[in-house]
Amino acid sequence: MDLIRVHNVKFFFKKLRATRRINTDNNIPLSFFLPFFLSDQTGYASVPGLAYENQGWVTEIEGEIPKEMEGTLLRNGPAMYEREGFIKSYLDGDGMVTSVAVKDGKAYFRNKFVVTEDFDEEERTGKYIKSSIFTAADPRPFAFGQRLFRDLLGGDISKKQNGAYNVINWGGSLCAVDYKKPYALNPDTLETIGHGNCPLSSTTHTSHYRTVTEPDGSRRLVAFINEVNWRVNHKNEDGTEHLGTTNAVFYEFDEDGKEVARRKYPYPSSYVHDLIVTENYYVLFDCPIKIDFKKTFTDYLTQNACLSELICEDTERQPLFRIFPRRGTDMKVRTAPADYWCYAYHHVNGFENDDGDIVFDTCTWDKFTLYFTDITNPNGKDNFPRMKLSRFIIDMKKYEAKHYLLSDVPCELPITSWDYTGEKYEHMYLSTSVGRKDGVNGPMQALTKCSLKTDETKLYAEEQWIPGEHKFAMEPFFVPRPGKDLDEDDGWVVALVHDARYENSDFGGRGTEMVIIDAKKFSEGPVARLRLPKYVPYGVHGSWSSEYIAGPPKPDELARLEELRKNSDGKAPISLGHKDIIQTTSRKEVEELDLRKVGAGIGGALLGITALSEMIGQMGFFQ
Repeated sequence: MDLIRVHNVKFFFKKLRATRRINTDNNIPLSFFLPFFLSDQTGYASVPGLAYENQGWVTEIEGEIPKEMEGTLLRNGPAMYEREGFIKSYLDGDGMVTSVAVKDGKAYFRNKFVVTEDFDEEERTGKYIKSSIFTAADPRPFAFGQRLFRDLLGGDISKKQNGAYNVINWGGSLCAVDYKKPYALNPDTLETIGHGNCPLSSTTHTSHYRTVTEPDGSRRLVAFINEVNWRVNHKNEDGTEHLGTTNAVFYEFDEDGKEVARRKYPYPSSYVHDLIVTENYYVLFDCPIKIDFKKTFTDYLTQNACLSELICEDTERQPLFRIFPRRGTDMKVRTAPADYWCYAYHHVNGFENDDGDIVFDTCTWDKFTLYFTDITNPNGKDNFPRMKLSRFIIDMKKYEAKHYLLSDVPCELPITSWDYTGEKYEHMYLSTSVGRKDGVNGPMQALTKCSLKTDETKLYAEEQWIPGEHKFAMEPFFVPRPGKDLDEDDGWVVALVHDARYENSDFGGRGTEMVIIDAKKFSEGPVARLRLPKYVPYGVHGSWSSEYIAGPPKPDELARLEELRKNSDGKAPISLGHKDIIQTTSRKEVEELDLRKVGAGIGGALLGITALSEMIGQMGFFQ
């Protein structure tokens, strides 16, 4: 079947909603990309903090919200990266959850910070206290000594928990999570309840989940974490030893939110990020990385490198698929090397085909960077989007993985219908780049629907929608239409969109929209655009909940709001949250924050950073 590609490069010259045929060799000069790269970067601006929290009905809507759509869009990501002049990198910012609750053709907006223990302490002291994963500068006193004696020689690398990388509502529990620690939130108000207040927030797991359907029709949420122990070498089957042991721990939660399964597997130390779950397996992509020891004992000590920069490419080994049994008594970990050298962070989906082999779809990168520099800080020379959409078929008899290129249009942040996780599927939705010239790709700006038959290794359709000249789509989510026996793509794709040139902005020209696209008519663009009351930074990950949560205030919240109003001067907006606050941020403060725009960053919560921390902590004990 011939590939049908739909795209439009001429969006630069006129406003559009429809799309046209893709041409990946568009004659666009490199200098033409620069204003769009710069516009893209404005979506990483820090917000003032607790005083920025807000809530209210969305009143500015273009088009109509589908009447039958009911549920809540949940997004989480770093939002505040500066205190008292100390500027952190974007991914180290404090997490802010954004919700848009949709029902009866109306939408209610909220945004609230995740109050971790570290955030709470920083609010009391008014300054940063702990070091972070992605920031080279260290707020601790006598940082050189702290990094040498406490971090490297003492093995105590405790980094700040920022609660910033995902948010999910499952089994009656709403949780925000960073790279390993989840925090329960109040589903009515988004206020932080804390770690350990429900089964989902009582384990340690990363920010990547999968929901699967069991043979009996029930649903499960699967979470995982990698625990690396560099004190214990992994013993291979041939009697040799591998430096360090990873314990991959997989958790499964039923529809009531109860933990119903936990499986722990030892295997050689690794860096992984996301997971695929099929009917019978958990599958991880083991990226070929190593530690940069020279940088560890030079740049890290002198605050010229952060923790994440101490991991680098290992071009001497292949990428590996680690395959773990989901059921039964078999606890053997299988390994399948890939025939294509790459990195993969965010995976699309996977399933077992009729031959019993595993189909593994993912976004592949040709270089390693924990900070996702190609899309967070593109310059058109060294850094620019270059990811590819790939399918691997893992032969479960030979334990070999063969690579197939599905699309060379740079893509990331993939999603499918959650009803098809781990099963044969046809449609996926991604964030994609726009434009190409002389091998340089334009910024991540569009949303794309890709389609292929389950037994094929080529796409039969690729539809791309571009939100506007200086607008940039974030991670998409699929919302199934209510009903039974519907097509896989019968529903909507929803996403937030950064507007870099919003005329009515109160935040330096920035604004944020929510778009709703009929997935069956993807190329026609949104059926509704919702202008959110506040600018929302790009964020990292999120989810769509079929439950209507975080809607308008209930009686208890209204009572607390009324009490706040009595204590206010009636001029400043008010917000419930951390010790209940009255918002006092002025336009001048916002403009000052804009002038001190900090570095960019996007991507998932970074599984495997625990492995690096543990390794560096034990460096003094081995060569």
